[in-house]
Amino acid sequence: MLSAPLFESVLLLVALVLLGVFLRARGVINEEHGPVLSRLVMEVTLPALIISALMQAPLEWVYAELALVMFGAEMISLLLAWILARLLRLGPAQAAVVILTASFNSSSLLGYPVIANVFSNDPAALTEAAIISVLGVGPALLTIGTLIAIYLGKKAEMAKGPLAGRPASAAMQTSPLHAALDFFRSPIFISLCIGLVWSVTDLPDDGPVIGTALRALDLVASANSFLVALIVGLSLRFQGLRTMLWAGLGVALITLILKPIFVWLPSLALSLTPMQLEVLIIEAAMPSALLAVVLARRYGCDAELASKLVLVTSLGCVVSILVMSKLLWPI
Repeated sequence: MLSAPLFESVLLLVALVLLGVFLRARGVINEEHGPVLSRLVMEVTLPALIISALMQAPLEWVYAELALVMFGAEMISLLLAWILARLLRLGPAQAAVVILTASFNSSSLLGYPVIANVFSNDPAALTEAAIISVLGVGPALLTIGTLIAIYLGKKAEMAKGPLAGRPASAAMQTSPLHAALDFFRSPIFISLCIGLVWSVTDLPDDGPVIGTALRALDLVASANSFLVALIVGLSLRFQGLRTMLWAGLGVALITLILKPIFVWLPSLALSLTPMQLEVLIIEAAMPSALLAVVLARRYGCDAELASKLVLVTSLGCVVSILVMSKLLWPI
């Protein structure tokens, strides 16, 4: 029941990424377009998607519990990914993408289609999946993940650029505080605030002006997945796969095997229905977030490595999620 929709969703993802590779090979897009595409996602389509999703997400405590479980699993995964990066002695640009790809998964781009197919007659399953993605994955990725990308990206730039060797004022530019200030001025943070305020205060979403504006917002948001897939395809290189063997195995272990266990263990203490448990584990078992590639490219981290790790976990999840489903909900 689960394998067919999962295979279809992964196939669609890989097809979109390979389309980006093909367009790069044809010269339709090239490396010069990368920064423009990344800024379009980070400053236009992604903020529109955040506002649109949060406005439509009902904030109920039962879903908040599931989102907290997912958030806890992400933080444990982040710690393990940081240890992995230290063990592999990675530079800041590579460490950032290992942390991002191991900690945060593609709960929306892949999670929604899979759950929509598995639970086609249960709207509650899609609502739960939306809340887990919007509240459990999205805010952490867009806040903590962005801060990690900004901070380590700037450290990587200083290590190889003209600022290398300059302490004091130059080093201050890579402090966590400076990275935080950059984030709080970003369209991502502003859109998070707008979406949460709109959802909590239950502001109107219809009328000739607001209704038209929101439909335009949805139209812009719908372009996000395609642009992200193009960025992954633009960054993806098939050379040097052997050099990322240990990083790929470590990231796959954390995000595809350990993270579903991290959400399953605390769920035993909650009064969850079988459907709620399945949705939670499916969302946790999704591959690395494609947005990790966008963050890497936007803030000077190793986008090529991020693309490879996303592809590896996307292919690996076809097998891993079937294995984890047998182990964690065998009935």
